[in-house]
Amino acid sequence: MAKDKKVLLVEDFPIIQNLYSQPLKSHGYEVDIAGDGEVALGMVSEKSYDFILLDLLLPNVNGIEFLEKFKDRPKQTKIIVLSDFSEDKTIAKAKKLGIDLYLIKAENTPSQLIDRLDKFTD
Repeated sequence: MAKDKKVLLVEDFPIIQNLYSQPLKSHGYEVDIAGDGEVALGMVSEKSYDFILLDLLLPNVNGIEFLEKFKDRPKQTKIIVLSDFSEDKTIAKAKKLGIDLYLIKAENTPSQLIDRLDKFTD
């Protein structure tokens, strides 16, 4: 169990928010949800997170813009892009902006995601 690990899920679709947040909570993660990048930027300025799960296609401030604006993040905060974008150019840009992991939603179940988060906390 991931006791006391805080996750910010930045995702605009409620179905996908539930798809990931419920298993994370069941596994002991504390989960906050932001429906767009602008809200997420406000949340990270007020609270620290162990993990940020970031979609790239977001209203107001997209995932790449979020990464550009949050470049001075605390070192302990791991950013995992969770997107359906599989273009090499997009992945390269996200990696250049300092993400820790890039996952394609369709290729990773919520339990696979949790396994990856657990590896970061070991």
